[in-house]
Amino acid sequence: MTRSEEGDRDEPGGLTAPDDQGSPPEASGLPPPPPRPQLVAGDMPLIMRRVGASIIDFTLAFTAIFAAAAISGVSSSANVADDSGIRVWMVAVPLVYRWGMQAAVGFTIGKWALGLRLVCTSGRTPGPFAVFGREVLWVVLLLTWQVAPASLVQTAPILSTLLVLGPLADVYMMFRRSDTRALHDLPFRTRVTRAVGMDGTDAPRDGPRRFT
Repeated sequence: MTRSEEGDRDEPGGLTAPDDQGSPPEASGLPPPPPRPQLVAGDMPLIMRRVGASIIDFTLAFTAIFAAAAISGVSSSANVADDSGIRVWMVAVPLVYRWGMQAAVGFTIGKWALGLRLVCTSGRTPGPFAVFGREVLWVVLLLTWQVAPASLVQTAPILSTLLVLGPLADVYMMFRRSDTRALHDLPFRTRVTRAVGMDGTDAPRDGPRRFT
């Protein structure tokens, strides 16, 4: 090495040894940083379609219930809310409607309108018992807070918190899971997917969208 090269090393603009700050974590012996957590891991267009289908099905079921209540003479909304028979219908009608249609054809009117279908995780059509168990858990998670007597909630105030956590946990699971399965899908190995076209291929309008 010449003297000029040695002098260049000592000068501010000369060659210097690399410091540890610019080296990758592997070179410095430190583990790599964990990946940034995803705010939404599921397929957002599919989640929004599921929510829309549930709104349509809720509207149809509860319109039929309150129309029947009006025809039978229960015209006051206060009487409808206090009537124990109406509470039973508010659980039974959505349960029978959702179970009957999805066990028979794989979708409800709301799912059909938005191009969705209920399938097993393997892609096959679920059996009637799996669909029934799924819908019973759906009723427990999403409808219990609507039909629970006020006297029961006042007796055990903790129930009000638990009744609210059911729908939140069910919806939250759809956003957090990459396969967009809700809490009531997990025990029965079902999932909601886009309907398959006549040519046997999936026909999504939008691809999976991730938010980080």
